Amino acid sequence: MVVRWECTPRNLEDLAVGWLLGEGRVRRGERIGAVRIEPDGKTIWIKGPPPAHRPAIEVIPVPATAEVAAGFATPDVLRPLYEEMFAHAELKEQTGGVHTGALVVAGEVRSVREDVSRHCVVDKLIGAGWNEDLPPQNCRLLLTSRVSGAIAAKVARAGIPIVTTMSVPTTLAGSIAGRAGVTMVGRARSSSPHVYRGEG
Repeated sequence: MVVRWECTPRNLEDLAVGWLLGEGRVRRGERIGAVRIEPDGKTIWIKGPPPAHRPAIEVIPVPATAEVAAGFATPDVLRPLYEEMFAHAELKEQTGGVHTGALVVAGEVRSVREDVSRHCVVDKLIGAGWNEDLPPQNCRLLLTSRVSGAIAAKVARAGIPIVTTMSVPTTLAGSIAGRAGVTMVGRARSSSPHVYRGEG
């Protein structure tokens, strides 16, 4: 299988692994083999299981509780996390023209990833969680960009129960998240974040 990305050439191992997980090409619990990046930084080789054939839209249910979402989706919690994320956003500081995201575990920012593509930011964060051996059900995603249907599906397949955005999710994202049990939070840096609860 050959995949081509238009992306910012950083954290490429996270990108490749996260794409496999987020697109359902590798299932949770399967083993991903060694990742090798060519010296030119343009080619990534991964040894792993044969790529899975999946339907056009496939959602893997993940556990999410209203209590957890309600405790997380407050200005007192989200604003400091976004501030910490931006404090580590080097490319945003330099260019002002990239999407930014963070992986949060136990109330702490664990990884910050940036990319010209909002979808690649999500792939990199999913891959970072896998590479750090973090249980997906304990992870939360912070994003600057709008959550599309494709992003909601990636998050669901990865098994991450809560995703927040400074923007708002699309209608399709809400539908997919609702089927998967993923809770989305829109306008996450505002004084009144909006919670879109997954139905599970």
